[in-house]
Amino acid sequence: MKRVFGRITAAILISGLVGACAPQSDSGQEAGTVRILAPTANTKGSYSLGFLDLKGLKDLQTMAGEFARFFIAPKIVNKRLHGEAPHTRFIRNSDGNYIPANELTQQMVTVYAHMQKLAELDTELGAEGVNTWPRDIGVAVRVKGRNGANNAYYDGETDSMLFVPYNQQNLPIAINAGILAHEHFHSLFFKLVMKDLPFKGNAHNRKDFFEEVQEDDFMIRERRILPIIKGAKEIDPTIMHFYYHVALSRGLNEGLADFWGWMYTGDPDFIAQSLPSEKSLRSLHVDGDVNELPTSESIQAALRIYFSAGDKEKFRDYSIGYSYSLGTQFSRVLKRFTDIYAKARGVEALAARKEVAKIIVQILPEVKKSLQNLEKSFYSSELFLQTLAAKMPDLKQAECEYLKEVINNSVDNIGTSYSCVDGNGQIILGKAVNAEGPTNPEAKDEGLAK
Repeated sequence: MKRVFGRITAAILISGLVGACAPQSDSGQEAGTVRILAPTANTKGSYSLGFLDLKGLKDLQTMAGEFARFFIAPKIVNKRLHGEAPHTRFIRNSDGNYIPANELTQQMVTVYAHMQKLAELDTELGAEGVNTWPRDIGVAVRVKGRNGANNAYYDGETDSMLFVPYNQQNLPIAINAGILAHEHFHSLFFKLVMKDLPFKGNAHNRKDFFEEVQEDDFMIRERRILPIIKGAKEIDPTIMHFYYHVALSRGLNEGLADFWGWMYTGDPDFIAQSLPSEKSLRSLHVDGDVNELPTSESIQAALRIYFSAGDKEKFRDYSIGYSYSLGTQFSRVLKRFTDIYAKARGVEALAARKEVAKIIVQILPEVKKSLQNLEKSFYSSELFLQTLAAKMPDLKQAECEYLKEVINNSVDNIGTSYSCVDGNGQIILGKAVNAEGPTNPEAKDEGLAK
């Protein structure tokens, strides 16, 4: 269901849902816990209005508080957002509750409410302390180039969430609970995985994002690589290794963030609520089997094609754009695994989503270790699934069978296969012994070891 909330206050007043209202109140005197009307999502992807208790507010006029502080059209100064705080406008009803009186206020209220809820969710999922609060939020952010409207970003260098103007006739991005959770996950992934890696960066080009950006290590490395790319007929192995992990790490980041948006809302099409054109590419709901992830060879083959296209200036953009396609494969496999998890363990859908999310939080530091120790090897889907399974000592048969199917479809070596029973008959995802029997009489299933 699509709803446009820009005229929400007028609709409320006409329908008489909130009774008699006072004019613009002196909201600057309000602090602490304040009850405010805001749109909320249900697990079917629909939005409705309800009063929420926003906690820890210090200044209602700027929506500054324990969980968020807002900047309008900010700039970067010393790696932090810098600029004025936007001012809210409210109407107060006869019960003393507040109703946003314009679209910007409504979006700020909604973002604050979700930051509050996501902070609580971090604690529940084992990610307490990863983020610092309040979160810096940029609204009406000015962006150069083609991404100047209808988007949201997490920027790791400033540790901020950024919203550019939305001009479509669908659910505004700043209202979209799934997109807010998606961007929030990027902050977890950046801090737990990407921050110290040589190919960290952001999926957006920061030079196209802000007017003035100080080069980070990733930008410096790319600037040094560019002349080599321009003069090469074939992609250099060092360049391949670098951009392979740029594409894969960002694909994993995007895929897990899409999973997070679904985990938070239960809506597999949360992105399409605001950006309908993205539905076929980013939906987590698909018909048929979802049983494979990209192999290392397939990613390298794609990068060779992009490189051979001839426009070396655009090679970087191709590799980053490709990361979204990779990410969708990860998000769909994780959704399918979560559905199997819920059925195998007899738990409700929301509980299953949260339990799998806890496992993801646990494996992120191990993903980072693997990416830090690559040397000339390539991080793979196989290794990701191994890490996931290793955090589940109580794997159920159906869960293991699905992971086995995906991993056997996602390995480069067609001679490699996995099974779900070790030498003692225990359920464990491990490399299978040869079909004709082990060459070593003492050999048993290797478990997670390679």
